[in-house]
Amino acid sequence: MVSDRQARIALTTIFVTSGVFLGSWSARIPAVKSELHLSSARLGLILACSILGSISASPPAGFLSARFGSRRVLRFSAPFGAAAFAFVALAPSAPSLAVALFCWGFASGVVNVSMNTQAIALEARYRRTILSTMHGGFSIGMMAGALLAFLVVYLNVSYRAHLLVVALVLLVAAVAIGFFLIETERGTHSRASHRRIGFSMALMVIAAVLFFDTFCEGAASSWSALYSKSAGSSAAVAALPLGLYSLMMAIGRFRGDRLVMRMGVGGLVRAGSVAAFCGLGLALAFPTPVVVLIGFGLFGIGLSCQAPTLYRAAGQLSLPEGQGLATALLAAWPAALLVGPLIGGLSSLISLRGALLVALVAAIAMTSLSAALGRLAPLPMGEESPTIEPEYPL
Repeated sequence: MVSDRQARIALTTIFVTSGVFLGSWSARIPAVKSELHLSSARLGLILACSILGSISASPPAGFLSARFGSRRVLRFSAPFGAAAFAFVALAPSAPSLAVALFCWGFASGVVNVSMNTQAIALEARYRRTILSTMHGGFSIGMMAGALLAFLVVYLNVSYRAHLLVVALVLLVAAVAIGFFLIETERGTHSRASHRRIGFSMALMVIAAVLFFDTFCEGAASSWSALYSKSAGSSAAVAALPLGLYSLMMAIGRFRGDRLVMRMGVGGLVRAGSVAAFCGLGLALAFPTPVVVLIGFGLFGIGLSCQAPTLYRAAGQLSLPEGQGLATALLAAWPAALLVGPLIGGLSSLISLRGALLVALVAAIAMTSLSAALGRLAPLPMGEESPTIEPEYPL
C-alpha cells in the first residue's frame, strides 16, 4: 500500500525531472544548432515539432487516463519520455531530430496530463492543496537543468553526452516512481455533477485563460533576453531577466497553495494577471536594463500560480479522469506555437517593444475572464461553487 507521503515524493520527483529535461534541452539548443548546421528558420520549424507532439498527445492522454487510470498511464509515459529524450541527444540529422522532438513532446504531453491528474487526486486524500508546490518543483528542476548545462558547457562536454546522461539518469527515476503512485477512480468523478452546459462553460473559460497564460509564458521565455539586450544590456546581463522570472515563478508557486485557499480561483488568477500586466508594462514603459530585470521578475511572480490553479480547476470538473485537463491543454497549447511567429513578425514590422504589447493584451484578457472563472470553476478542494450559473454571459 503506497502512503500519501510516498506518493507525494514520487510525484514531486516527476515534476522536478520534467523541469530538468526542459532546462537541460533549452540551454543546449545553441550547440544543437551549431552541430547540425541549422539556420534560424529551420531550427524554429524543428523546435515546433515538440509543441506539435504535445498538442497531439492531449486527446489520447485524456482517453487513456479515463480508460486505464492516470497511475498506469504515468508509469508507462514517463520512461517513454526519458527514452525519447535520449533519441533527441543521439539524433544525427535535422529530420531525425524533428522526429525525436515530436516523440518527446508527445510523451511529455501525456506525462503532463497524467502527473497533474495524479496530483489532483492526491490533494483529495491530503484534504489540502499541494499542486502549486509541485509546479514549484518543476520550476526548480528547470533552473537546475539550466545550471547543470552551464557547468557542462564550461567543462566542454558535448551536448550529446550531456543530454544522454540526463536521459539515462531520469529514465531510472521514471521507472522508480512508478511503484509509488496512487490508484485513482476511473470513469466519472464521484463529485456532484454540474449541468451539462454549466461544466461546458467552465471548461471554455478555463481553457481560454490557460491559452492566454501560455502565450504570456512563451513571450517571457522566448523574448525576454532579446528585449533586455535591445534595452542596452550586455549579452551576459540580457540572460538575467529570464533567470529572475523563473526564480520568482518558483517562489510564487511555493506560496500558491495557501493563496488559492484564501483568495479563491478567480481572485488568485485576477491578482496574478494584474501583477503580470504591471510587471511587463513597467519593463515596456521604461526600457532600461535594471527596470527590465525588475519588470520580468514581477511578470514571473504574476504568472506563477496561473497554470497550477487552472490545471486543478480543469481536473476537478465532473468528467472522466484526465479529460477536463487534457481538453483545456489541447486548447491552450496552440498559444505556444503562436507566440513566436506573432511577436517575431510584429517586431520586424514595428519593434520588439511594440510587439510585446500583445502579451499585455493577453494579461488584460486573463483579468477580464477572472470574474467568470471565479463563478464557474470548482472551488480549490473540489466542492461545487454555490455561485455557478450555467447561463452566465461570456
